[in-house]
Amino acid sequence: MRGLLCGLILAVATPAWAQSEGTAPEGGPKVQEIRAVERGGFLETDFGITFVVNKLDGRRVGLTSPTIALFGGYDVLPILNIAIGVKALAASGDNSPNIPPPRGELFIVSPMLRVQLALLPTERDFLWAHVEGGFGFGLPRQIDGVDFGGFGPVFGGGLAYEHFTALRHFSIGAQLGVFVLTKPAVGVGISLMPTRKYTF
Repeated sequence: MRGLLCGLILAVATPAWAQSEGTAPEGGPKVQEIRAVERGGFLETDFGITFVVNKLDGRRVGLTSPTIALFGGYDVLPILNIAIGVKALAASGDNSPNIPPPRGELFIVSPMLRVQLALLPTERDFLWAHVEGGFGFGLPRQIDGVDFGGFGPVFGGGLAYEHFTALRHFSIGAQLGVFVLTKPAVGVGISLMPTRKYTF
């Protein structure tokens, strides 16, 4: 009788002990999945240079124009994101005495929309292709009564490399792209921008 009672206790206790030591029962609390990288809303800052490869309205603009950008966006898919932000650059005018006015600094601010698609995604490293477009404000609009800046569409595109660090919310990378102005004249620039991103 005593042996039968011990066997019954063991038969009931063993599954319960195994369940407590193993996975949670159906309907119980779920264990949070740990991912290599975080996806969702993000904030990205870029700072680099833009090399202007032509002349604006017959006047050469500074070869290396400091450029800064700030974007906020969302990962629609692991390989697709959309962001809105602003890009700004300061271009130094040619101060040669053989060039008639206007001379000075051209400051361009451009609100922009950007779409990125991952061409080569891995666990922590991504190669992105992006296109962007917006509206540029070139200031000052005039110097000494002569058109210098202007307002008009801007657009661009390029490639970007992104690496997620061991802190899965943070990534760093670099971006190589083309930036096209339409005012005060059509201007084409090639930009090189180190990038830093935080994903919430």
